[in-house]
Amino acid sequence: MRTRFARTRRGCALAILRIGPEGLILAWALIVSVMVAVFAWRRVGLAAGLPATLAVAVAIAVWQSMLPDTNADPKVRLVATSFVIVPSLLMLAVSRQRWIARHAWVLVLIGPVVFVGCYVGICELCVKTGVI
Repeated sequence: MRTRFARTRRGCALAILRIGPEGLILAWALIVSVMVAVFAWRRVGLAAGLPATLAVAVAIAVWQSMLPDTNADPKVRLVATSFVIVPSLLMLAVSRQRWIARHAWVLVLIGPVVFVGCYVGICELCVKTGVI
């Protein structure tokens, strides 16, 4: 039986990008992480940071839903949208902590971990509750 990691030589080189709905979750994590880190570094308040973070997260979710391999089922789309919005809001909430705000570069490091962790957690929750 062939696994997704045992395909071709070219396919194995990009195996790390096969995490998440279509492999772009790490790129999205870096986009949101850098944005939230800049907000923390520049001491942007929650009133300005929340709408900007939500706008970027929704833009990424719309981009995700426009990809050709997207499932048309509304439940699956809602779950896929939560793969971006939930970790984005968690990153924004964590950035409000004093130590993290002083060391904003840490957000860029933990961003991909938070996104992948939320992806796994949301998938696990949805499977256990029978949503997907």
